[in-house]
Amino acid sequence: MLNQTLSAQAHNAYDAAVINPCPDWRAVAELFRAAMQARRVKRARLKTAATGEIADYNVDRVKLLCRSPRIAVRFMDGGAVFTHVPSAPGKPLNVGRALRVAIAMYRSRKGMQCQAGFRAFDRAIPVPEIFQVRCLETDELFDVDACNRHTAMERQSNDPGCAAAMLAGVASERTR
Repeated sequence: MLNQTLSAQAHNAYDAAVINPCPDWRAVAELFRAAMQARRVKRARLKTAATGEIADYNVDRVKLLCRSPRIAVRFMDGGAVFTHVPSAPGKPLNVGRALRVAIAMYRSRKGMQCQAGFRAFDRAIPVPEIFQVRCLETDELFDVDACNRHTAMERQSNDPGCAAAMLAGVASERTR
């Protein structure tokens, strides 16, 4: 039922701790928790793979029982954002919400870099297509095309003229 490698490590650590006069019970407990969590993540991953769509739901009224997994979102321009994926128990990973957070973080970072008349976060800043989305805990890669389709409206600029000026300013700074 448990992840066999983590489970075996946890049992070995427990056996060693029983013999040790000064055991590290916290490490043993963390290994057992990691083995149990790996099982939950695997089950959630299977549900996501079966539907083929990106899960996106509200977690405001959900009690999060454990620390959420993290994803790395890499964009076509080389930028990378790391964010958590708060998900409800028994539901697939809430990757859609995490992608929206990653886009906001990307815009915030670009706004801070440019400072060419933009606020720190501005919807005028366009976000390039997503290159890769990877879960850092399980090394699961998510479908890039599905992620790009899901976030297409969110990544667009609400002011194309302002976005073109911003991109031109960034290009001129790179040539200096």
